[in-house]
Amino acid sequence: MNDFFATIYSWFCDGSLTVFKIMDVVWGDDGELLLSGAFSSIGITTVVISFLIAIAFYIWPINHPRFKAWWAWLIMLLVNVVINWALAFAFIQYRKTDIETSEDALYLFTDDTTLSIPVSQWMDFAFANLGVSIIFFIVASLVLNWFSTNCRLSPFRK
Repeated sequence: MNDFFATIYSWFCDGSLTVFKIMDVVWGDDGELLLSGAFSSIGITTVVISFLIAIAFYIWPINHPRFKAWWAWLIMLLVNVVINWALAFAFIQYRKTDIETSEDALYLFTDDTTLSIPVSQWMDFAFANLGVSIIFFIVASLVLNWFSTNCRLSPFRK
């Protein structure tokens, strides 16, 4: 499962995922991945959030004739993107804190230094998570629009 999500995330950033590697000064030349085994957890969380927002739009509680236009679907897509964008930043902060408090880090950070992750890596992961959330929201929309009573044709008019 981790390889599946790592492949999807690699579509939106460097294919070798070098953008997610911790600085070589900290971990040596091998440059352990900051998100080495975490792609499945962040990916599943992104999929669940995307499907829950699509369920809210197509089935309950937002399923209303007033929201059958394309702009309502676009608003829900933007809500999905904002939530998953914030999720990416929170996840990186959590992993950074987790690495700094691990037993290995006690030997590496002896002079009260902290793990420094460039903003470009944060932004790249946020954009990758944004892309993944858009893909899964569109998939959820294609699946769930058949179960909607009012928004069946939103946003894909025939």
